[in-house]
Amino acid sequence: MKCPNMSLRSKLKLFMLIMLTPMVCLVIYLIVRFSNYTDRYVPIIKDINIANEFDMHFKQEVDYAMYRVAIGSEAFENTNVENILKESKVYFKQLEEGTSLSSNKKLVRAAQRNLELLEKKISHIKENCEETGHYDENIFMLENDIYVFTELITDEIQEYVYYEAMELEKVKKAIEDDINNMLRVSMVILGVVLIVTWILIITISDSITKPLQYLCERTKKVGAGDFTMQKIKSRGDEVVTLEESFNTMIGEIEELVKNVKEEQVNLRAMELKLLQEQINPHFLYNTLDTIIWMAEDGQNEEVVEMVSALSEFFRTGLSKGRDYITLREEESHIRSYLQIQQFRYADILEYEIRIPLELGEFRILKLTLQPLVENALYHGIKQRRGKGKIYIEGRYDEQYIFLTVHDDGRGMKEDELERLRKGVEKGRLDTSDKGFGLANVNERIRLNYGRAYGLIIESTYEQGTSVTVRLPREIRNS
Repeated sequence: MKCPNMSLRSKLKLFMLIMLTPMVCLVIYLIVRFSNYTDRYVPIIKDINIANEFDMHFKQEVDYAMYRVAIGSEAFENTNVENILKESKVYFKQLEEGTSLSSNKKLVRAAQRNLELLEKKISHIKENCEETGHYDENIFMLENDIYVFTELITDEIQEYVYYEAMELEKVKKAIEDDINNMLRVSMVILGVVLIVTWILIITISDSITKPLQYLCERTKKVGAGDFTMQKIKSRGDEVVTLEESFNTMIGEIEELVKNVKEEQVNLRAMELKLLQEQINPHFLYNTLDTIIWMAEDGQNEEVVEMVSALSEFFRTGLSKGRDYITLREEESHIRSYLQIQQFRYADILEYEIRIPLELGEFRILKLTLQPLVENALYHGIKQRRGKGKIYIEGRYDEQYIFLTVHDDGRGMKEDELERLRKGVEKGRLDTSDKGFGLANVNERIRLNYGRAYGLIIESTYEQGTSVTVRLPREIRNS
């Protein structure tokens, strides 16, 4: 390639034009693509947050308020049911407008129809309460209509969240595919730039051969992932302008790579939050029912103890939004949980907690032990005959800290144990599986500490099950 009538400045301008054009096109393409994905990503997250907020409050508040109305302990006008129903209609409208999935629109419409039926039943109970003699009818409607409709509505919203999460996963997969494609395209572009650069170097005079060879070497390093800025040598010729532009291009490429990595980190953090969202106490409704029954039976001291334990349980569980709490706080959390459960299962449940005092300030992920204790109770102790016991103990050596939850329940056969271990290892158990909580805890530990840490599950049929958490022996200060 010869350009005898072109000045050095013109040749360098031509060089920059040829080199920067594909880069600019690539940046524009990335901006457009990620803007499109953001437009899909943000509404899905918004819909999931709205649905989760609705699901957290609706059933428990309506059921409890209508229970008090039905038994005559509170007037309907003093409850917040009407406001809840009005807010629910607003939620449903937002969810229907926000989703792009036809299946979810159908789910929201079904929930709206059930909400209308629920309003009619609530209105009927309200009218009955204005007269005497309808107690049995109100209780019947409460159990067979109110509870059923609130359950149906909650299930439909949960199913809505599931499909939205699936759509979110599709967006994530598309982003990952685009990132891989962009990396391949970038390498091709860099290869083309190298070839063009070499051709232009040959056509330029000997006075600038060495500077252009230097730029070629720098381009190869950029292709290998080295984005370090180089100090420009002061030569007083036109090549300096080219070197300045080259450094600018390197900065843009480095920023682009950083943005891509940051996007991947954000997606990973979102996955972790979704996992944490799934680990929630499922016994609240039964606990409140037990408290109501004890209060009506005149067991005032037991009511105070149970309410105090429940308050401590949720105070530790919330932990002011912290992801990490001390092991002493986690121990308080599971102790409150077991105190509550012992009120309900006093004839079959005993427990013992032995965690060394020196581990009290060790910081671990919140909700690490409670799902294991819950699993031991429901799938161990409750499956055996007679009274059982749950042991929680902690120990440590030079490298690791081990936290073990053991029960002397039914245990598992070898094939059951093997299936559970594989499911926990893959982290893909359904919410209906008995190891779902274990899989969540194991996945969260690995995301935070690495794959060398997690759960160790041992079980002997008719003797019991032990689940051990292995963590690195280090004190976290944040």
